Amino acid sequence: MSDLIITVGSVTTAVRLEKRLNAAGVINSAVIHTPPDINSSGGCSYSVRAPYKDFYTVKEVLADKKVKYKRLYTEDTVDGERVYRALS
Repeated sequence: MSDLIITVGSVTTAVRLEKRLNAAGVINSAVIHTPPDINSSGGCSYSVRAPYKDFYTVKEVLADKKVKYKRLYTEDTVDGERVYRALS
């Protein structure tokens, strides 16, 4: 099952985004360290993980709450390896 990874500019933004997602009903969201494969800029090392099944709710929260995020990715496991695909 895929997950969404939302990269942000600071740990504060990550925590705020997680709280907003939880309030919107995305109960399995969590602040995580950004996977090295998608943190090549060396910026903030925190992101928010959410289940892919909540994709539309996540997009609504990002749009309605005007949360500043960097990129949105999917994370899948293929042959035991994590694979990331940028959605925005």
